[in-house]
Amino acid sequence: MSIMLFTLDIAGSEWFIILLTIIIVFVPSKISGISKTIGKFVGEYEKAKDSLINEKNNLVHQQSTNDSYIGPPVQRPVASEREKLEMIAKSLNLEIENKSDDELRNSISVHLK
Repeated sequence: MSIMLFTLDIAGSEWFIILLTIIIVFVPSKISGISKTIGKFVGEYEKAKDSLINEKNNLVHQQSTNDSYIGPPVQRPVASEREKLEMIAKSLNLEIENKSDDELRNSISVHLK
């Protein structure tokens, strides 16, 4: 004797539609409260997002107007390692005469620490 089982082939989206229909039929008074709550949440989210964007824009604007580059003026690519070391040493007001590359590196390193 074989028993036949009745099976429903209902996928996830179909369960969602069935659940939504049951909620609409049996709980219509709560739907308006839920939609108001969702609307308030979305409104508060938008206000917070706009506030953060405005604050970020103000900070970026303040930084761009107050930015002053501290360092050697570089107007072209440096030709050698020695030239780069000399530019850095001059910007730090270090003595560069009669110093080797290693001595310049060490004095720059000591000054920056």
